[in-house]
Amino acid sequence: MKHTYMFYEGVVSSELCDSIIRQFDEEQFSSGQVGSGGQGGRVDTNIRDTAIQWAPKNDLVECVLTRFIMQANQEALWNFDITEPEQVQIGRYKENQFYKQHIDCYIKSGDIIATGNGGGIVIPMLSQRKISASLLLNDESDYEGGDLMILNETVKAKKQGTIIVFPSFMAHHVTPVTRGVRYSAVCWMAGPKWK
Repeated sequence: MKHTYMFYEGVVSSELCDSIIRQFDEEQFSSGQVGSGGQGGRVDTNIRDTAIQWAPKNDLVECVLTRFIMQANQEALWNFDITEPEQVQIGRYKENQFYKQHIDCYIKSGDIIATGNGGGIVIPMLSQRKISASLLLNDESDYEGGDLMILNETVKAKKQGTIIVFPSFMAHHVTPVTRGVRYSAVCWMAGPKWK
């Protein structure tokens, strides 16, 4: 693998970033979940203390993030077989909020591991998250902390409109916000199961 991650600094205009934030009602944010890719997940504020909303499917932000995911997949020489973007998640981190180290890979819906009575069944895997992307929606002067770290390396890019793209199997986390509020838009690209 040529690159651990790719970043595209300031490629989305501040006007578009601001309009993305404005389209989401502050009262509609809910606690982010962990586990199962949001399908049957649970709230655990010891692991993830953030608030989220979902962007409409095929929204402009999804199109923008998908374009840069495809570009990074080629430029970084990952060449993952990717076929479909998932719905974009808008994240809001207020003071002292964070997301501990995790990976974004999971078995998608229809691929549930069912267990009970000491036994279990694995339903064949249809697709897998392969690439993650995060768009920094607000200006770095709006907050402190809230650093994205990939494999315990701080991603130095914090400029509004910056997109960071990385393989979904890479461990990453967001450090606690120490002042202000941090907004991001996150998208995942899935594809056929790993070979």
